[in-house]
Amino acid sequence: MKKIILFTTMSSILKHWENALKDSYDTVSIDNFDQLREYLTKDKNRVIVMLDEMSVLNIEETLVKLKEYPHAIILLFNAVPEVYHASTLLGNGIKGYENSYINKENLLKMLSTVENGNNWLFPDLTYFIINKYIQNKKKDEPDFVSSLTEKEKSITFMVAEGLSNKEIAQREKIALSTVKSHIHNIFEKANVTDRISLALKFK
Repeated sequence: MKKIILFTTMSSILKHWENALKDSYDTVSIDNFDQLREYLTKDKNRVIVMLDEMSVLNIEETLVKLKEYPHAIILLFNAVPEVYHASTLLGNGIKGYENSYINKENLLKMLSTVENGNNWLFPDLTYFIINKYIQNKKKDEPDFVSSLTEKEKSITFMVAEGLSNKEIAQREKIALSTVKSHIHNIFEKANVTDRISLALKFK
């Protein structure tokens, strides 16, 4: 069973996380940051750390310190996630950001997603990032954009609008499978695996 470190000083959050993960993961509860660092120093195995943002004094400083442990996959949680604040933390090595009380099904999806090397962000943050980095920065296009076909460029900016594959298919009057093929090609040319990573290419 895979191990996950649960870092929180909030008993209600800890209980929620433990209940959601009890049949799928081996959890270790830590509520002191020095103890967390000591654990990560001793155990160099790859591990996911679910970090409750409200349990640390300064989240920016905390994330900088955690960069010393590249084997730790950091997932950040907040009982009241705020879009702009969350977006400012994305460059600090976190792989996911969510509501602390995310339901069990979505939490397990989140963990599976990051285990496969992708990022996971709550929906409002996803749309914010895509709009901020793709729609508002078209003049600062990354190099890969020049390798896109006109259709792929068009679809890239539809992704920026937050359109789903189905919505893009309807707007372009093409098959859903064709949209998926275009997005696969876009991701390949951009060397990314998801919409958020694509948006961050425009950062």
